[in-house]
Amino acid sequence: MSFWLRINMFFRSFFLQAGWNFVKYQNLGFAFVMVPFLRKVYQYDPEMLPTVMLRYLETFNTHPVMASFCYGAMAKQEESVAKAKSVTDYKEQVAEWNGARRGLSITAASIGDRLFWGTLKPFTLVMAIFLWIALGVNFFEDMGPEYTPLLSVFTAPAAAFVVYNAIALYVRWKGIKIGYESNESSCFGLTRFDWNRTIYNAKRMGIFFAAGLILFALYRYFRFIEVDIDFLARAVLVIFFVCISFITRRLRIPNVYLYITSVLIFTGVCLF
Repeated sequence: MSFWLRINMFFRSFFLQAGWNFVKYQNLGFAFVMVPFLRKVYQYDPEMLPTVMLRYLETFNTHPVMASFCYGAMAKQEESVAKAKSVTDYKEQVAEWNGARRGLSITAASIGDRLFWGTLKPFTLVMAIFLWIALGVNFFEDMGPEYTPLLSVFTAPAAAFVVYNAIALYVRWKGIKIGYESNESSCFGLTRFDWNRTIYNAKRMGIFFAAGLILFALYRYFRFIEVDIDFLARAVLVIFFVCISFITRRLRIPNVYLYITSVLIFTGVCLF
């Protein structure tokens, strides 16, 4: 895969969900991303393109950032399909292509949802709040005549935006190359990274920052405001249920029971 072809696929990848639909999800975007590579592979046999495109228009759904591994892997698999020397070999290669597409899309979606939606987005949000506090920005109290510079206001969200997208762009770009250069034994490059450890460390950092925010809020509350027993009771209940949620998760107890219990208890506290 040439550098310019990779760039073409990289920029097309931003339109993966432009044709999202309830029938086959991201299939139109997936085919759109792969068109430049397919034209190159079948440049001497253009009559095959309509048949090939039908395969890429089948159901496809994965995480939009982690999909880059799918592009590279499917490109590598397509080269094997194009080089098939007999009808039997062609059918076997297509079957392998379909299996790799389904398996890789599911694996990439699982990793992407946990890494980007479940970890990186909350982490950058907490980071932005920390930066606001460090820069003296306070949206929750009357600052009186004191003026907050606009630079301080916009620095935190800009930093969160840059951090999140820098990681996302790196994965989008690098994933195409890794997926293309790897094989099925390494899950087309996905096993080259210790995703579970990365997600674990990021979540622990997020918990550390969140705990810092809670301690800061408690400090301000007890330092400048009279103690409100009702507020403390509700705060203790929230912290209690957060701690219990970790226990129920380890015991594999369905969270729905915890939610129902918490709603009933909070309702009782609010009434009395």
